[in-house]
Amino acid sequence: MRKSKSKSKSKSKSVIPSIDQSVIVLAPSRENLGRFFTLLAILAVVIVALFLLKDRSQPAPNSPETVAEDEVSPDATIEKFHLVSTFKGVKRWEFYSDMARLYQAQKLAYTDNVYAQYYKQEKLVSTLTADKAIINTETNETQAQGHVELTVENGSKLETEKLDWNPDTDQIKTQEKVHVYKGSDEITAVGMTADTELNNIHFSRDVHSKVRDVNDITDFQKPKPF
Repeated sequence: MRKSKSKSKSKSKSVIPSIDQSVIVLAPSRENLGRFFTLLAILAVVIVALFLLKDRSQPAPNSPETVAEDEVSPDATIEKFHLVSTFKGVKRWEFYSDMARLYQAQKLAYTDNVYAQYYKQEKLVSTLTADKAIINTETNETQAQGHVELTVENGSKLETEKLDWNPDTDQIKTQEKVHVYKGSDEITAVGMTADTELNNIHFSRDVHSKVRDVNDITDFQKPKPF
């Protein structure tokens, strides 16, 4: 009887069929799928941010020298650039810079670390310094940029960030904020025209003036040439 019971137990055991694991496909859980899309979104944001930063780091399409550099390299690069203008043997102005890049097609020269002197009747009347300047090599019209200072021999001084100079009329002009020291007056304004001796000054707008202390009225130190 014991033997027959043992046989019935063995027959009642269920048999688990073997499964080929190579055919099992596990679908990603909702948690893993959510992480995947989150990482994808973060990656997209990073790519867009990098693109915007790169775009902002590039100079504006119409900014000085951008077009020239994109189209062609300078025709000439000159260290310790020096330019002198005379009329009938009389010196009118003299221009120095640490470096000049010349573009013949544009008729432009881009210069760094600028020092210029202006003369009238063979006498020095004013000295200009700036971080850089753009010169039209055909007309010699010049635009000084960055920490522009014009120091006049009579003791006056102009400070601004951008200044255009026309050699034919000896007129200087800017649309930027200006700071002018002239005699006992200290003037700030936006926009100005004058000559290289800071005479015939016309301010455009936002003009504010105050009288300087007598102890402050001294000749400004003249910038030294290179």
